[in-house]
Amino acid sequence: MAHRVLVKLKELGLPTDLDEALGHLCTDLGDIWSVHRTFADQLDAFFRSDDWNDVGDSLVDLRSSLDHMAWHLKSVRRPMTQITRLAYKQGS
Repeated sequence: MAHRVLVKLKELGLPTDLDEALGHLCTDLGDIWSVHRTFADQLDAFFRSDDWNDVGDSLVDLRSSLDHMAWHLKSVRRPMTQITRLAYKQGS
């Protein structure tokens, strides 16, 4: 997914001075996408849990994924804002 984001924006002509922001954006969006898929699987495992130990393990796994996603949600804001500004300038 990260590579797809990179290719899309480079094909649109994203300038090289935004390469650092692009790298962060690609990494963050790719990880958010991956974690959301893992989170869905973990939630399914939680619903299949039939004893308290499994429930506890599932909740720990869900929390870990949420923490990972939260980190990337915070991290993605700045590079996304930089590239969004450029997108709107180019679209005018």
